[in-house]
Amino acid sequence: MKQAAKPRILIPVFCLLLSACSFGQRNLPSRTSITPGETITVQGDQNIYAVAQANNASMREIIVLNNLQPPFTIKPGQQLILPAGANGVSATAKEVMPSVTSAPAGDIEAVPLAPVQAAPVQSQVESLNSPLPPSKPVATTVTASPSSALTPTPSPPPPVPESKPSSASLPSVDMKWPAQGPVLSKFGPKGQGLNNDGVNIGAPKGSPVTAAANGIVVYSGNEMKGFGNLILIRHEGGWVTAYAHLDRMLVNKDAIVAQGDMIGTVGKTGNVPSPQLHFEIRYNGKPVDPGSVIK
Repeated sequence: MKQAAKPRILIPVFCLLLSACSFGQRNLPSRTSITPGETITVQGDQNIYAVAQANNASMREIIVLNNLQPPFTIKPGQQLILPAGANGVSATAKEVMPSVTSAPAGDIEAVPLAPVQAAPVQSQVESLNSPLPPSKPVATTVTASPSSALTPTPSPPPPVPESKPSSASLPSVDMKWPAQGPVLSKFGPKGQGLNNDGVNIGAPKGSPVTAAANGIVVYSGNEMKGFGNLILIRHEGGWVTAYAHLDRMLVNKDAIVAQGDMIGTVGKTGNVPSPQLHFEIRYNGKPVDPGSVIK
């Protein structure tokens, strides 16, 4: 007598339904905050989670753009609008860190950091040393006038440097150092047109890197030149933290993390000569000295 076939457990579908119940409609982003991008066609047995992973896009943003209702079921051949920035470097990453200039690490600056206690990663739902060349002087050009005199064309005014918020104007925020070790390169100008928008913390390869504060992962990848493996976390109140040159990335985009959760390990990916963590804090898109925020 044959035994009855055991029912198959569709783990991906179960996870999708659980995810749908967990964030619900009230936790979805506003439609006006999302820029539509390209349109794709659902393939085979893809669910909404698989579409988001395959296109490096936010599952929540896809749901909102396409007005999907719980349990967010999609069908093969269905057309879906992706958020702008999918299938490549995310628009969020470009927005948060549009350009970063960073000086190579020089002599070790012995600045002790508070010890870090690694904690397990929670809710996995989903430096920057790319130096800009020193600015070159603009050559003065001349044009011939009808009288054959040479009239110099004035050079354009020099660009106004990006203003950075002072510590006095910043709201208080609870953040902790993401790694333990000596500071290899501090925040600020480094000469020859180079600038460090964060701090570089030296540590052995594989050392834990933890979230500086509660937040949601808005980027986890290595498409940005010079950054190596990079994670960006958005926090409440306009704050964003960046963690670059990671060896391992333990969280994906859209993961919700708590302060102290282990999100990766120290490495030397990208443009650095030794294992280290490049750590940045930005407030409303502007770089802030981590030393003025973390006490």
